Amino acid sequence: MRTTAIVLAAVLVGLGCRGQVSTDPPREIFQDMSDQPKYKAQGRSSFFADGRSMRRPVEGTVPFGGANYAADAGVLAPDRSFLRDDAAFYRGVVVRDAGAAPTEEFLRRIPVPLTRELLQRGRERYGIFCAVCHGEAGFGDGITTKYGMVGVANLHLPKYREMADGEIYHVISNGRNTMLPYAAQIKPADRWAIVAWVRVLQRSQNATWDDVPPEHRGDLEKQP
Repeated sequence: MRTTAIVLAAVLVGLGCRGQVSTDPPREIFQDMSDQPKYKAQGRSSFFADGRSMRRPVEGTVPFGGANYAADAGVLAPDRSFLRDDAAFYRGVVVRDAGAAPTEEFLRRIPVPLTRELLQRGRERYGIFCAVCHGEAGFGDGITTKYGMVGVANLHLPKYREMADGEIYHVISNGRNTMLPYAAQIKPADRWAIVAWVRVLQRSQNATWDDVPPEHRGDLEKQP
């Protein structure tokens, strides 16, 4: 029995190690799923009426990477959101001295137009993803802190008010210290909306008299 096992092991080793480069297919004892019927790219098929094996996605399919399925063959449009080729929008940085040794620095201001719609979206997304820890007003007193969460940032501290918009975006995307990354949960456009809303919260607690429109200053002066 022992001799049989040794001989069988030697045969298996010999089949797996030819010792030389060869174009011959490998000798397989257990093929599992390595050899299976399939269509290759641009292959012919007798199953479909047009004879083509490659099919267009079903109506309503959302493309994930790099192709516009509605375009004519040969002119598929690249998907910039998949390529992530805009460093400012997708990473919150600006590239300096592009060349052999480019450097990067965080954007000081958001790279998208500041609109009422953006702020409304930021308020909504902040309430869903951020308020649970940072609190509705950003003081780091969210509900999780009542259950033992520590190290939650008070967004009104000077170091966060002075932080570049791109760095806040970076922290939302990749996390920092006890904060986990949220890139998988929050789309890039929504991350910028949250950054804009964080600035609104900070401004609301650190506004000056000059920030008040002249037509409303009288209302404040009447306050006790």
